[in-house]
Amino acid sequence: MDNAELKKRVSEKLAVLEKYKRTGYLPVTKKVVPDFSSDCKIGGLPYLRDKEDWPVCPCCNKRMQLFLQLNLNDIPEKKEDKLIQLFYCVSDEPDCENEEESYEAFSEAVVCRKIDIADESAVVDVDMEEVFVESLITNWEVKDDYPQVEEFSDLGVEVEYDSVYEHMLENKIGVSLPGDKLFGWPDWIQGVEYPSDRNTDSQMEVLFQLESEENLPYMFGDLGIAHLTVSPDDENEMAFSWACY
Repeated sequence: MDNAELKKRVSEKLAVLEKYKRTGYLPVTKKVVPDFSSDCKIGGLPYLRDKEDWPVCPCCNKRMQLFLQLNLNDIPEKKEDKLIQLFYCVSDEPDCENEEESYEAFSEAVVCRKIDIADESAVVDVDMEEVFVESLITNWEVKDDYPQVEEFSDLGVEVEYDSVYEHMLENKIGVSLPGDKLFGWPDWIQGVEYPSDRNTDSQMEVLFQLESEENLPYMFGDLGIAHLTVSPDDENEMAFSWACY
């Protein structure tokens, strides 16, 4: 197949996928000194409503690491006067990740919450062995994002998996974006794994994707990718899960 024919075939597939295109926002970050603030950030110190507000893991009774904080006033769309926080226990002794199966949705060693922003954050003594480096989100890079081939059948997408689509995968054309990402389509590793709302059984929607050791200095298993999802029926029903190679 010559280049002209390949380009034509790629354009035809993209035309079919256009209906399913979403916007993904890649965080633009800079490393800063950790601060108790309500800023959008990956890692670092959380906004606290009071001195008792930092979640503690029920398995080890240690404070959880802040993995992600989103000030919904400062995201590109779906703005709201709220704060979303994701906390995750990284304790090795005991190994809470495995004991509490933190890779599965709704683990007791993970806290996903949506809270109000009131006054300035409370400030507490940080009695932790380590606080992850704080990557302040200063901007968002806008990108087109497409579903993975594993989602095609459920969506009714009629795009043949052939040498042209393999070319698209290799060159990241019309496919799901890897890396840290707000909204868009999930970049699944082990197939489609949307959690379900525990009350309504509705399929949850991706809110944020975290990739191992991109902005967050943490490895999800073997180079895994994690997803924070939210229910379409209940803004407070959120889940965090990950898979690896």
